[in-house]
Amino acid sequence: MNTRKFSLALLAGLSFCVPAFATSVSASGGDGSVGIDLGVPLTSGLRADLGYLKTDDRRGDADVYSAALMIVPASRDIHWEIGARYQYQDARYASGGGVGLGGSVDVPTGIRWLSLGAYGFYTPEALTNGDMSHGYDVGAQVNVRFGSSVSVFGGYRRMRTSFDGFGDHDLYKGPMFGVRVGL
Repeated sequence: MNTRKFSLALLAGLSFCVPAFATSVSASGGDGSVGIDLGVPLTSGLRADLGYLKTDDRRGDADVYSAALMIVPASRDIHWEIGARYQYQDARYASGGGVGLGGSVDVPTGIRWLSLGAYGFYTPEALTNGDMSHGYDVGAQVNVRFGSSVSVFGGYRRMRTSFDGFGDHDLYKGPMFGVRVGL
């Protein structure tokens, strides 16, 4: 299935059936990629996330599955979180997974509906399995909020992985755009 058709099907499905357990859902896409993320608060300071990203054959023809557990400290202005994320990458080069350590920050700009954000996860070799040697996933974005529960975002993302015996490969590098619904 090509990425464009998959993107349209994913966004259509998202608009009609948001899982009842999720309190936030994000759908994103970029240059040859499409993804979805679901977030569920477990307690007032702990959240679980599930995600999927599909990249096209120019980017490794990868299916990337992730599950994260994030600590979300109470903060009045700046939203930040830190935690661990297991990510399994099934790319045309090789496949494997690992636990990445990292977090994110979202900073208000002074304009009530606009904020700037960044995130990053690094997966060291000691926490990998399969063909994955180490990797990182970093990004920066501008967030525009419409009301209390809907926002759109745009920015840049780079996901790079080193596979044992297969070298370093960008599974995604380029612009990312999306919509987030929920808290």
